[in-house]
Amino acid sequence: MPKPKVAVYGLTSEGYSLAARLVEMATVTIVDETLQMAMDLEPGIVKTHKTVQELVGDEMLMGLKPVSQVLSEAAMVVFAPKLRKVRDESIIEAGAKLRDVAKHASSGSTVLNLLPTGVGGNSDNMALLEKQTGLKVGERLNYAYSPAAPFRRGDSDVLVSVAASRAASKDFVSLEGFGFKATYGDIAGAELEYASRVLSICASMAAEVELMRKSRELKATLATGSERYVDQLAALIYDLTAIQSSEDVGEPITYLAGAAMKSLENYERYIVEETRDVLRDLQLKASRTRVLVAWSADKHEMRADRLATAQSLSEKLRDYVTDVRQVDVASRPDDLVDSYKHSVAIVCTPEDYEWLKAVKKSYRSSEVTILRATTAMGRA
Repeated sequence: MPKPKVAVYGLTSEGYSLAARLVEMATVTIVDETLQMAMDLEPGIVKTHKTVQELVGDEMLMGLKPVSQVLSEAAMVVFAPKLRKVRDESIIEAGAKLRDVAKHASSGSTVLNLLPTGVGGNSDNMALLEKQTGLKVGERLNYAYSPAAPFRRGDSDVLVSVAASRAASKDFVSLEGFGFKATYGDIAGAELEYASRVLSICASMAAEVELMRKSRELKATLATGSERYVDQLAALIYDLTAIQSSEDVGEPITYLAGAAMKSLENYERYIVEETRDVLRDLQLKASRTRVLVAWSADKHEMRADRLATAQSLSEKLRDYVTDVRQVDVASRPDDLVDSYKHSVAIVCTPEDYEWLKAVKKSYRSSEVTILRATTAMGRA
């Protein structure tokens, strides 16, 4: 019996991770929507290329096919697009890419959406699919939702919420057969649960940022700062934007999401202010200082917010120090440290902190100060 065909729309880390799970159970093709190329994945390729970064770096051509053919023949289309817009524009970009998928979706197929939505966002997606295809979701077309997030459960237990009832889903490809744990007929509940988790994380971080900034202004002591890095809040900006855009202006949920996004902007200013304090406390001249923004953000993840925030932070720092560089754990240590300058390293993830500590230890003759971009803003 031939394996079912699966098309993963989006050459992203999230899409590739799921493709690697499915490659033994299905004929998997991954679509690079930017280049409009579709490539077959084989188990051997996945075993030797653990990440999409390795796959892209190898520049392999694996059974290239027309995107339209791949999407129309697929029993399941995994929607994991690579978005490079931010804030409201990213929501528009996601909608445009879903329309591209809908142009070629065929009767009897299932669309599995990995991109988080706000409350009611999946209803909008299903309406778009029905309009573009002329197929009724739950009858001739199936739709499932499994939001990929930084706090997502382990790969061994991927939960999906399915629009169709369990009885109707028997006419489509078996999601359980792919190792998913599926619930039927309650996508709205999954949206609310996801929104609850996002708002819980972001609201608490936003409160810490604002209180720590206020204590700084008042020169007061406040012990509520934590070791949660700016990366954790920046990673969820798309999710907050989706939640905010799904509700009417004036609804409390929009205020919660909007406040958390505003706090990220304040977080950046908070980091810049702390960096200026480091220069003042150590009596460093701007011309003799190099600032390193150490942020190992995944360049192939669906969301662009971490990359955009790292760029935004670097630009703000250049208002005070000319020599500002964005680096990550893949950077060459020899390119980081200048023996004629004092290096101030702003670390934005735990991984970067461990890496920079090792770099500092290896270059004892050079002056390196580490500033942890957490709400507590510790120095090392």
